Amino acid sequence: MKKQYLLIILLLCFYINYGQEPMQDSFVSKTLTIVDEEWSEVNYGSMVNVSSNRKGQLKIANAEFLTELSGGKASMLEGSAYNSAEFTSQTLTKEKTEKNGLVNLTFEGKLIFKTHDGVYAPTLKITFIVNQADIIGLKITNLENRKEYILNLEIKD
Repeated sequence: MKKQYLLIILLLCFYINYGQEPMQDSFVSKTLTIVDEEWSEVNYGSMVNVSSNRKGQLKIANAEFLTELSGGKASMLEGSAYNSAEFTSQTLTKEKTEKNGLVNLTFEGKLIFKTHDGVYAPTLKITFIVNQADIIGLKITNLENRKEYILNLEIKD
């Protein structure tokens, strides 16, 4: 009887470990934002790092970009513990497959900024642009301040 329970526990552990979507580490090769009702390119002093997967999990690390995305409400500090934010409580709201094979997965949730002043957690709408198994882009809209960004991603080797 003990062997049956052990086998069930091992199978459950195997299912939990291998059933999770792995995180993809990438960096932003190009950032666009709306300025005067037109998309224009924005450059930052350091690389914007992104960890994400197709289940809507997302972590962004770059203090300058995150401070701008928050409209200055989250004072992030480069080179400290306060330079990243995580997307939580995400809900898939739309899934669309384009003619060219790209899949757009739109999630709504909270982006949690942990700062030295406390926590700032606006609601965001994020569209993950997926090519086969790779996330190649993000469209981020901060629903609180209406800031919009498009991020082109390149996978880290």
